[in-house]
Amino acid sequence: VVERVKKKVNEINDGKVLPAGIKIKPFYDRTELVEKCLETVTKALQEGGILVVIILLLFFGNIRSALIVAVTLPLAALMTFIAMKQMGLSANLMSLGGLAIAIGMMVDGTVVMVENIFRHFSEKKSIQGNRVHITLEAANEVSKPIVFGITIIIIVFLPLFTLQGMEGKMFSPMAY
Repeated sequence: VVERVKKKVNEINDGKVLPAGIKIKPFYDRTELVEKCLETVTKALQEGGILVVIILLLFFGNIRSALIVAVTLPLAALMTFIAMKQMGLSANLMSLGGLAIAIGMMVDGTVVMVENIFRHFSEKKSIQGNRVHITLEAANEVSKPIVFGITIIIIVFLPLFTLQGMEGKMFSPMAY
């Protein structure tokens, strides 16, 4: 928006719209500050993603399970950006902060799910069961606790939707 305003101001200043000797001059421009903040948040999200992958590798001790969880990070971000585009939400500092919280929830739920599935596989090695059946059984075992945990976190953010005025404009993107 600011770039379009700057372009329009230049067009007005260059044209014959204003009286002679009158120019529009910006008084307060925070474009550089906002861009720096967005760069910092984006960099922090990227570094956080890399750190999560490294920690997953260390804790899981299994490359395949760590990669399964790690794949949810970009997929969650992609789905979130698609939903934000559909809802008309911009990628501002608050919505990116909310994205960081959401990715944390996603990783948490995925870690619980993957860990339980791999536990079932390790316990049923001697049984020649169907891998899909074992996966569904293990996923079903922890799906309700994961959904309830995420629902509780979502409920915590619901009061942010009741905020009005400037507070509502600031904090509702994070809640979305």
